Amino acid sequence: MKITLMKLNNIANYDEWLKVTIDSLSLSRELSANVLLLLQQRDQLGSVQIDEHVIMPHVVYDRLPNSRLIVSQLSEPIHYRATKDITTGIYIFSRPDDSSISKAVDCLTDESVIQALQNSELSNQQLLKLFS
Repeated sequence: MKITLMKLNNIANYDEWLKVTIDSLSLSRELSANVLLLLQQRDQLGSVQIDEHVIMPHVVYDRLPNSRLIVSQLSEPIHYRATKDITTGIYIFSRPDDSSISKAVDCLTDESVIQALQNSELSNQQLLKLFS
């Protein structure tokens, strides 16, 4: 599993954020469209908000070439459902039965990790250390 930090400016809304994040995976157009549809379907099942300013969109899909965890920080908050101040997304793109994703999700049960992921000064090196 690859873990990546993205810092984004000028994201207007949740749908744009999803698309930009999926584009960063460098998938085929068809596969990107499928992943977007799966994320949208997941979102229809219920909120992916896990903390006051944090969402965790996630999908398990066997056609993904590999699993990825992307921590995405926005320079300006966006609206997600009834919440106006979402600034951090923990995007999980997982292949089925990937134990490395399970271990990463276990790390996310620690409130201090969630708080650290919201720090605008977070570096890639610090991010990797949080999940090691």
